[in-house]
Amino acid sequence: MAGADGRDGEVWKSYQEYFRAAPEIVFEWNDRETAARGWLVINSLKGGAAGGGTRMRVGLTRDDVTFLAKAMELKFAFAGPPIGGAKSGISFDPADPRKQEVLERWFRAIQSELLTRYGTAGDLNVSEMEEVIPLCRDIGIGHPQIGVLRGHFGLDGEALGRRSELMHIGLDQPVPPEYGLAGKEARVFALVTGYSVTQSALRLLHHQGSSPSDTRVLLQGFGSVGGAAALYMVRAGFRLVGIMDARGCLLHEEGFSVDEVENLLLSREGNTLPAVAGAGVSAPAHAFFDARADMFVAAAASGTLDVDVLDRVQSAGVTSIIAGANHPFAADEPGDTSVEQDADGRFAIVADIIASCGTAHAFACQSRSDFPLQPRIVFESIEATVAEAVDEAVRRAGNAQRGLLAAALAMALERCDGAPRTPNQPE
Repeated sequence: MAGADGRDGEVWKSYQEYFRAAPEIVFEWNDRETAARGWLVINSLKGGAAGGGTRMRVGLTRDDVTFLAKAMELKFAFAGPPIGGAKSGISFDPADPRKQEVLERWFRAIQSELLTRYGTAGDLNVSEMEEVIPLCRDIGIGHPQIGVLRGHFGLDGEALGRRSELMHIGLDQPVPPEYGLAGKEARVFALVTGYSVTQSALRLLHHQGSSPSDTRVLLQGFGSVGGAAALYMVRAGFRLVGIMDARGCLLHEEGFSVDEVENLLLSREGNTLPAVAGAGVSAPAHAFFDARADMFVAAAASGTLDVDVLDRVQSAGVTSIIAGANHPFAADEPGDTSVEQDADGRFAIVADIIASCGTAHAFACQSRSDFPLQPRIVFESIEATVAEAVDEAVRRAGNAQRGLLAAALAMALERCDGAPRTPNQPE
């Protein structure tokens, strides 16, 4: 289904060209002490710097990291700051006891980039507060975002040290009760993406003329993003009827109450569903996708939504998808958009570059401030940023039901001037 301006085909073509274009910088690393391999991909040094987190998993490839770097650039187009996209990726088992040593050697290998023009954070299987920040400090990098503060904002000397410390303080602040969870201290950085996911869902309902109390939700993923999204969604009145992660699946025909979700979070083991949930019924994973619902929130790993899943959730009543995970749609190769295009013609989709912009926007807010921002200011800014982006996507699509994904991608490509460079050549 084409958007109101009839240019969806051109948008998807530009999007494919953007992902197939060669990134500006690729740094490849082979650990001499383990089988770990790493890549730093900087898609562009827009605004003098680039940013993107550090992830680790078995089987990660250079193409995977390149794709994620490009996706970060599109996300910055909405969330700010106006910098290029990048990503660090290490192919290594995060359960290996040598993980910390590998990470430290990786940060030493890219130290010059971290000090001058690249900023990183936590990502899949890598904790920002427990691993990235301490390890960077161990090797003489005061904060993992110093490269952005220096390369983009032009800070140096005392001003650089002061701003980097303010960023750490601002994003590591405990949140007030209305944003947090009684009995468990929660920090700004851990909640903001779940908050942006929920605000995306609320804004979409606003345009559809629906209410949270009439919206049955399936939530895929219960980690830092999914867990926070669950909390904020039930507080906003959504009927959360199913939660699934790598550990298991819980279904609740009437919807989990606020107390039940809070108890799940308080008893959560790491970032997975508790083994026993007082409310809800444990169910096989396949039952999750067939549960009756109106909205599907993808907050798990990338590539989890394939055609089979889309068929099943549509048959179960789902009409809207909130992409809380980075690129949740399956693809055979970088630049393959067949599943995304199919989904965009069947569902109202809030793109990941909007729905999961919370962390990036929180960083953007604090990076411009000379004092630690109150959490309320950051959360309110995320709400306004998401609302503006969803509003514009709906306006461009001409409706709030179809074509929203193409509209969001067109907006992002325009904002980051995504004209393709020389295509990748076979290696």
